[in-house]
Amino acid sequence: MEGKNIFDLENERRSFTSSSSIGGMESVKSKIDFLSSEQNTPFLSSFFIELTEQIKKTLNSIKGFTQISRGKFSDREFGDYFYRAVTKDIEKMDMVLNGLVNYVKLNTPIRKTDTVHRFIEEVLKKHQTQMEEKEIKLFKKYEKELPEATVPDEQLRYILSSVLQYAISSMPSHGSMGLSTRSFIIEKEVEEAPDFFKKDGRYIEISIVFVVDRKQMEQGMETPTHQKEEPLGLILRFVKEVVQRNRGIMRIETDEKRTKIFVFLRFPVERRKVVYYQSVN
Repeated sequence: MEGKNIFDLENERRSFTSSSSIGGMESVKSKIDFLSSEQNTPFLSSFFIELTEQIKKTLNSIKGFTQISRGKFSDREFGDYFYRAVTKDIEKMDMVLNGLVNYVKLNTPIRKTDTVHRFIEEVLKKHQTQMEEKEIKLFKKYEKELPEATVPDEQLRYILSSVLQYAISSMPSHGSMGLSTRSFIIEKEVEEAPDFFKKDGRYIEISIVFVVDRKQMEQGMETPTHQKEEPLGLILRFVKEVVQRNRGIMRIETDEKRTKIFVFLRFPVERRKVVYYQSVN
């Protein structure tokens, strides 16, 4: 740097910043456009975002070391200039990287998959403490790559949350509960199937079976109109209404000894390809 003053260095810095942030970023953007249109996979998005976060951490480290070394220069004026110049460039690059991350998120659709299982696990996690206190044994059998249902997310959450909450609250200590999922292709000749099920053909089924006390079973199931319905039974009535509103079927059965409740939820399969985009916030 001998023979150059601060103004010469500033001009060189501006030239470098201009070429790297404009030409370089345009090149990166064009490559991202190509990869997004050709491959368009969640892996690309997650890999790029993770890589960008690592670059940002490195830039923050450089910024921190620059601040520490600010007072180490024999030329105090140059030390202040060096700190301001590096900090300014890092802030610009950080802003560009944030913009690129948001650009990738908005241009990389992610296919919606495994929604039913994810919502079931969310509910189980929410009631994990209660299940541990009751020492409830849980058995799960999930179908791999279960198709998406036509039910909107929030209504599906409500249905699963309400049924599982009902089951956990109804179970005695040391009870057991089983969860399973599967997909079917319904036969058009089946008379009891609703017309929309025959039309769609394929559906998913969510099965929940759990042990309850016999007295509690009798109170919670169908009750004559002149009797007061048990509060937990109302939950299932509300759920059934939401299920039917979403073109689904809800069936409740008991075993011969009336010590187990079987809840079957069936919904038409979503035939379209459903995607979502990551939040830019």
